[in-house]
Formats: sequence, C-alpha cells, structure tokens
Amino acid sequence: MFTFATRAALALVLFAIAGAAVADKALSPKRTGTVQIIKVSGSDLTGLNRHTLTSLINQAKQRGSIKIVVDLAAVTHMTPAGMESLTAGAQSFGSDNFAVANLSGQPARLAQSEGAGLFAAYTSVQEAVSALKE
Repeated sequence: MFTFATRAALALVLFAIAGAAVADKALSPKRTGTVQIIKVSGSDLTGLNRHTLTSLINQAKQRGSIKIVVDLAAVTHMTPAGMESLTAGAQSFGSDNFAVANLSGQPARLAQSEGAGLFAAYTSVQEAVSALKE
C-alpha cells in the first residue's frame, strides 16, 4: 500500500488543511468607525494560527486602517508564538494605534511578561475603541 513516508506526508497535509480551516473560522474582522476590530474566537492563540491573525492585521493596514483592536475575549491559552502576532501588529501600527481587548488569565500574564509596553490592553472592545479614537 502506502509507505510510511507517504502516510506521514499525507497526515501532515491533512493536519495543515485542518489547521488552516480552524484558523480561518477563529478570526473575524469588522470595523467600527475608523477602528478595525479583529475578534479571535478560538480559545487558543498559538503558532498554529498566529499566521492567520498576522495576515488579517497586515490586510487591515494594506486596506488603509490606521487603528486596530484585537479582541481576545475567547482566548484562554496563548503561547509566545501566538503573542508574536500581537507584538508585530503593535510594531506595525504603533502603540498609539494598536490595542488588545478582553485580555485575561494566562494570556494576560504572558502579555504582561512578553509584551509589556508594546500595546495597551483594555477590559472591553468599546473601551479600546474609545481610547483609540481620542
């Protein structure tokens, strides 16, 4: 039948397709006035789905957005690799134009240790949007 190498390659392809499908469903961009909002609806922000978030942040910039809020209300676990998409976004937009909302628990502790000062964190999307509009 199939060799071990063929099975392993097929498994990797299927895993990549499944990961991409999950990542695409886990993020939803919307706009409130001049502020682009990206809601991460998956419970994990890791190296497996950070590229999708980074891509949406980059697309927002390419489309002319100058302010962005990333809503992490559903995120209960974040790895340093997942955190990279937030730090890259903050560096791209500037700390005055990039904010994170609903950061709590383990992701908040990671952000505090890994990304301290790179972006502002707010308790709600509305609070973040209001702060960026000022």
